Amino acid sequence: MKKKWYVLICILFLMNNTVVFAKQEVPNRHFLFISASQMAGTTKNIEQPFLDHLMMHSLVYNDVQNIKVEHSSGLQREFSINDGYQERVLRKVVYWLNNAERVNGTIDVSLDKPSNKLTFNMVNDEVMTIEPAYTCVVDNNLKTCTAKEGEIIVSENQQKVRLKSEALYDWLLVGWKKEVEGLTKEALLEEALFSRYLYYLGPSYSEFFMCAKINIEPIDGSPRRHLIYGSALNYSGHHGGDYDKLTFTISDSNLTGLQVTNVKITKHISQEESEKQCRTFD
Repeated sequence: MKKKWYVLICILFLMNNTVVFAKQEVPNRHFLFISASQMAGTTKNIEQPFLDHLMMHSLVYNDVQNIKVEHSSGLQREFSINDGYQERVLRKVVYWLNNAERVNGTIDVSLDKPSNKLTFNMVNDEVMTIEPAYTCVVDNNLKTCTAKEGEIIVSENQQKVRLKSEALYDWLLVGWKKEVEGLTKEALLEEALFSRYLYYLGPSYSEFFMCAKINIEPIDGSPRRHLIYGSALNYSGHHGGDYDKLTFTISDSNLTGLQVTNVKITKHISQEESEKQCRTFD
């Protein structure tokens, strides 16, 4: 009899512990599920929409994968962040957008097929479009739209904002067709001259060749004696986004040869200053 009671007690013990263990597993699984949902929601809210950055004048050209201009005639052209020459076009367009002024009042959209349309494809898969702004008048159920000089409409996810930028407006209509693939003759000459004077400074400055700029002024009006003002960013800063800036002054004369009068390296310049150094437009 005692043996039967002992077996029964053991069976009850095992059943109770099995229930406890099962109950302990459920909260853990439930907790993991909630945690994953919260993480997904947090990730979704990390990035701000394009128009938010635009209103704060804080667009960054590195956030743009490419831009594409389309004309109603079928002519089109694309500029990519992955191409060194086309990247300059991206910088320019983003700069104009950041410096555009918002126009208050109604936003009239263009015809179903605008004459020119610019599409932004962002690295986070956002898509934004720009087209010329129009002033529309309805008379006897006939709608007539006329392009508004210097003004554009920016659209994203059914949201629209009207901006004023003479430079971007002109580029959208005509300028994009004139963008040159590769360096112009003037840019090649500037690069050759900068390389010559950088070599004269010595090997310790050899990595300062990004966004190189050079300015030449005659000494006392002489065509054979000049002051050379040069500046550039360090290449290694391109990877980390933290640039140093080299500036130098050299006297180049047929009487005294080359003479370095000033060399300076400014460490950790601001993003605004680095963008200004790389800007090739007004």
